[in-house]
Amino acid sequence: MGPSSGDSRHEGRAADTSSGPDGGCLFAAALIALGVVVQTSAWLWAHPLAAAAIVAASAAALVGLRWVLRHTGIGPSLGQFLQPLWDLIRAGTRARLTLVRTTLTTSVTDRVERWAGEPLARSAPGEPVASYVRRPMEYSLEAFEAATPGRFEEMCRELLDRDGFTDTARVGGAGDLGADVIADDHLGRRVVLQCKRYASPVSSEAVQRFNGTARPVHSAAVPVVVALNGFTEPAAAFAIQQRLHLVDRERLARWGAGQHFYDVLDIDRGPA
Repeated sequence: MGPSSGDSRHEGRAADTSSGPDGGCLFAAALIALGVVVQTSAWLWAHPLAAAAIVAASAAALVGLRWVLRHTGIGPSLGQFLQPLWDLIRAGTRARLTLVRTTLTTSVTDRVERWAGEPLARSAPGEPVASYVRRPMEYSLEAFEAATPGRFEEMCRELLDRDGFTDTARVGGAGDLGADVIADDHLGRRVVLQCKRYASPVSSEAVQRFNGTARPVHSAAVPVVVALNGFTEPAAAFAIQQRLHLVDRERLARWGAGQHFYDVLDIDRGPA
């Protein structure tokens, strides 16, 4: 009993070994066939006209083959082999038709919804809101440079008036004692401007003379010197020491571009 059972096990292992290569070849062939099917399906999906022609030709061939098989003896066995392929073709055709129907329905629905949402009379587009402060050309640095000394003072007065100061007046002239423009803010603080349209930076001596009259004579709460071409370093140092406000070329450009005068000077506007 022992030897015979051993022989049977040996034969079983031999049979399994002999069937191994056939199974591997079959698996490789199945992978190749699957790759061919996937590549063909991808190509047909990208070429709908060719796919329709091939499907029509395949359908005609299958119908003819089915008629032949019904009149021959190999019909049942071959029918069992071809039935899965036929089911796959029908399923793919139904999926394609469903996709086309869904796409058309979605497109038509979107067009109807857009048409229903459009107003009967198109209104004029609103004025776009600027994301920046547009600089008025009449207060650009070029305009300040082209102005006469009197016009330069008048432009400063107009800018104060634009920023909401009251009782603005240009008082520059002979015997003005350093005040060219005066105004009051909304808290009643007196603003006194001396406007220097010089071709070179304003010196420390000019700033010192203004400091001697701005507060004692004109009761300035906010004494300011406006200079088209800036100030010397000693003049700027003296202004800081005496708490005078200076408007140089860069600050004058920002003021003319639309920035509020107190924002240019970094002064708290106080309660409105």
